[in-house]
Formats: sequence, structure tokens, C-alpha cells
Amino acid sequence: MALDGSYDGLKASIADFLNRTDLAAAIPDFIRLTEAQMTRRFAGRVRQGLPVPRRLIQRADAEIDQGTEYIAAPVDFHGPIDFVLQASPEIVLDYLDAANLQQQKQADRVRGSPRWYAIVGGELQLYPAADQDYTGELTYIARVPALSAANTSNWILTDYPDAYLYGALAQSAPYLKDDARTTTWGALFTAALDDICNADPVPGEQSRLRSELSCLTGRGSRGRYDITTDI
Repeated sequence: MALDGSYDGLKASIADFLNRTDLAAAIPDFIRLTEAQMTRRFAGRVRQGLPVPRRLIQRADAEIDQGTEYIAAPVDFHGPIDFVLQASPEIVLDYLDAANLQQQKQADRVRGSPRWYAIVGGELQLYPAADQDYTGELTYIARVPALSAANTSNWILTDYPDAYLYGALAQSAPYLKDDARTTTWGALFTAALDDICNADPVPGEQSRLRSELSCLTGRGSRGRYDITTDI
């Protein structure tokens, strides 16, 4: 079966490249590991302010009731980029890791509208809790849509099948104890990911993640920090 943009075609092509007929149980794991690595690498580029695939950046709206502290993250959520509360003027929340947000909460010196958010499990935590009803707009990096028997294709496999193929082959090398191929497959996988990022990118200056560093150093307006400008 050719590399035809389908999950079954991908599995068959991986087996053909490896010239093996006994890996039917292992090949889906190679593919799953490839997807996990894709997601981590794309998210890493966001944190570095580098271009990322436009189709991996998603937006979700949430109605936030007064008094709300926790709201559910989208099911495909991997990491935040921006979180804005619709108000006049709009409120752009700063990201804190959970430990630093908890320190702010314990200090209990802040009143009024939410200023920070953290990721806690599968939820977004606001601090302070919402002082009124808001509509929140979350811009985030999504996980790579996982292939399965029920979801037989996605945009990466359709448009960039080499990324899946070389990624799975790179994952196969340790399993097969074929160290000589690790570097080759890994380099081809990295090149394919770079091609994805450069083909239809969200420019790096638009992919920003405000961090807790801003609040600790006091840089910027109200503790906001842009990694692309260092202010």
C-alpha cells in the first residue's frame, strides 16, 4: 500500500521501509510517539518565538461567570499563547506557573479583575477569581490530531506525509537496536518539521507566551513580558 494519506497506508509504508512484516503491533506505537514529539517540538518553537504551523494555533471562547476561578481547557489544548478577557478595555492575562500563582493567591493582596492564569491539570485557574461575568478568548497551541482506526487522517499526514514516515522510522531505530539509522531518520524528521513550520507559518512575533518572569522582575506594563522584545 502506498503512502496515500491514510493511517493504514502510513503503517504499510513504515513496514515497507523497514523491510519487516512482524511489526504490526509496534508500528502504531511508533506513530503515537512521533505525534507526541511533533507536539512538543512545535510547542517549544512557540516558547522561543519561532514560526509554527498556522493550523496548529487554535482559539476557544469561554463564558466565565462571576466568582469563577477554574475553567476547563479545550480537549486538544497543549499550551497557552494568549488569554484575553473581553472588557473595556480588554484584560490581557499574564501566565504564571501553578506554584507562582499559588504564592500570589496566598499573599492575597490583589483585588478586582483577574490578572493571571495558570494551567492546573485540565483546567485554567484565574487569579483573582472573576469579579464579574466575562467572555474569555484563549489562543493556544493544539496537540497534533492523533491518528487511529477511528481518525484515519489529519492535515499533517495529508500534506506532509514525510514527517510522519521519518518520525516513525526514527522511533523504530531504538526498538530495532538499529543505532546506525537513528541519526539519518532523525535528521530527515527534523527537516520535515522545519518544512511544516516554514510552509504556512504564524510569524514568531505573533506567537508569544508571557511568563512568570515578568511578575518577578517587574518588566513591562503591569508585569507583562514579551519574549520576542525582552520588555
